[in-house]
Amino acid sequence: MRDIGRNIRCVRVCRGLTQEELAERLHVSRQTVSNYETGRSRPDVDMLLLAAEKLEVDVQVLLYGEPVQTQRRREVYLLLAEGAALLALGVGLRLCDRWARRLLMRGFAGGPLYLIRCTAVPAFWFLLGWVLLQACGTFLGAKPLKYGWARPLRRAVAACLAAWAVLELPVVAGAAWQTVYVLLQTPEASLDLGISLPRWWEKASFWVQIYLTDRFPAVFLLFGAVLWSTRPAGGQETV
Repeated sequence: MRDIGRNIRCVRVCRGLTQEELAERLHVSRQTVSNYETGRSRPDVDMLLLAAEKLEVDVQVLLYGEPVQTQRRREVYLLLAEGAALLALGVGLRLCDRWARRLLMRGFAGGPLYLIRCTAVPAFWFLLGWVLLQACGTFLGAKPLKYGWARPLRRAVAACLAAWAVLELPVVAGAAWQTVYVLLQTPEASLDLGISLPRWWEKASFWVQIYLTDRFPAVFLLFGAVLWSTRPAGGQETV
């Protein structure tokens, strides 16, 4: 019963509720909910029953936690869904890559191939990293990091991904534009959208394309793994 606070938080997160939203349902302050979850205070019997009602769970779940078998079943289902998404993305990526290569050889339209390599390929590696860590968590008991530097590391990876997306955006937009024209049977469409970028942006974008997105897309596997291992869980509070 000493884990009541953690159980409340786990159920709240599973329900997709913030502390503020739960506090509104319980007619208490957000700080009160935070105190419950961190163990600074405990809800009385009436509050515990109300919390169970608002969270739509049996009060036993808040007292003793979710049965291990039920929790593990949910983790397995989630892993299967993620694995199916990864498989579908991989098959679709393979088929689209063949189509884009044939198009490049016949019509010299590189936009579709570039679009695939700059969007679908990184997405595949990112999801692969996430699924591998999810599998380790499901079958080997791996847990997200709980140390103080987990959140800064997560923010650093998110910042790297955001910077990559910003640098790639203009060229990806051009590739998408050409792909639309290709689908309309005009493969000779130009990638030029009339956008003038600063020289430093063009250089940075070029190096990112060559040394990250094109040659070493497996870096995104590391990004996916890091984001899984630093995701908020247990007693951690979300940003």
